[in-house]
Amino acid sequence: MSTPNPNDPGYNSVDPDAPVVAPPRTSSALLWLLLLVALVALGLWWYGKREATEARDLPAATQQPAVVDETAAPSAVVADKKPVEKKPVAKPKPVAKINRDPSPLAGNQTPKYPPQALRSGVEGSVSVRVEVDANGNPTDVQVVERSGERSRDLDRAVTDAVRKWRFEPAMKDGKAVPGAVVVPVEFKNQ
Repeated sequence: MSTPNPNDPGYNSVDPDAPVVAPPRTSSALLWLLLLVALVALGLWWYGKREATEARDLPAATQQPAVVDETAAPSAVVADKKPVEKKPVAKPKPVAKINRDPSPLAGNQTPKYPPQALRSGVEGSVSVRVEVDANGNPTDVQVVERSGERSRDLDRAVTDAVRKWRFEPAMKDGKAVPGAVVVPVEFKNQ
């Protein structure tokens, strides 16, 4: 078998016995028609939804019901002749501004009783002041009050545990702001 030569006289001739193949159609009229129907249906649905929303948003005073006058022709519709009393529009009540101090979240782990203080029988309570940022994270923890025996182990146990805690941040006028809270922790040998 030889390669075709463009210089041969029958190179570009069409074989009369070859079947006629139509070029593939890129789209059909039926698909275009279906697309057009779908777009019209979507437009009608959207328009109807918009009209219903606008009618619902109008104040009640502008929507006057039509009254049928029984003495007139059966197809006549007459609007109510009485002037519509305008009711005062109630102003929305202002949203209550939330103001609160930070508070520890319920899932925080309680400080562990230091083993050395437990063996020594040291008891007491330690109160720490916790500075909390607007995200609820502690930024500073300081011991502010102790009762019972003074123990650095108890102080350290409380400050280390509270530094890992998460807090509900302080709120002022409904916005989270930094704040401080005093957290008391009691250690009792049972």
